[in-house]
Amino acid sequence: MKRTIGVALGNSGRHIGVVRYNREGARESASFEYGAEWLEAPDRFRIDPALPLVAGPQFHKRREEEGSIFPGAIADTEPDGWAAKIIVRDHGKRRALAKAAGEAPPALAGAVDFLLEVDDFSRVGALRFSDESGIFRRPREDGARAAPPLIELEHLLSSSRSVEMNTETEADLAYLRGARHDRQRARRSSMPSSTTSDSRPSPKVRMFRRAGRERATTPNLLV
Repeated sequence: MKRTIGVALGNSGRHIGVVRYNREGARESASFEYGAEWLEAPDRFRIDPALPLVAGPQFHKRREEEGSIFPGAIADTEPDGWAAKIIVRDHGKRRALAKAAGEAPPALAGAVDFLLEVDDFSRVGALRFSDESGIFRRPREDGARAAPPLIELEHLLSSSRSVEMNTETEADLAYLRGARHDRQRARRSSMPSSTTSDSRPSPKVRMFRRAGRERATTPNLLV
């Protein structure tokens, strides 16, 4: 399977380049290529120290077996283990409903699918990714919010705890799917994390202690 994913910057959606993804059996690879317009722009910059401002595809070599196939700046926007768990369970329930309706939705095939399943609004950093149709992924569904409101922390904690205890409902997964999960923070902590929002547009990250810990479960604000 081969895919070409657009890489853009910020709210303006300014085109930076493309990620070319390839999967053959269990083997995956990806390259990044700056667009000609970006390379000619006076305000151009590297999106990652390992990606110099040169034309042509640039390949990333995994540093470890379970490492990302994407360069650092792109890998940082991938879902962490907690977010991937929610994505897998939510996708599984959606597939079951679609099959019951006579449809045949595709399964999650690899790293690029998980990259594109992260919410576009609350994705970490300024990079955005569009599919072959030019749609930024993952788009917000009609009438849905992008992140749980600040006043719903109790609801957020309850749904997160349900996933931890393997008792989540379809409603729990739908509620959590708007959350951002920071890969870098996840490496420093074993606590589930999630984005919340208030009346201001900037998201706020909350982290929660895992179920079964002796210490009280208390939301923490990361600034």
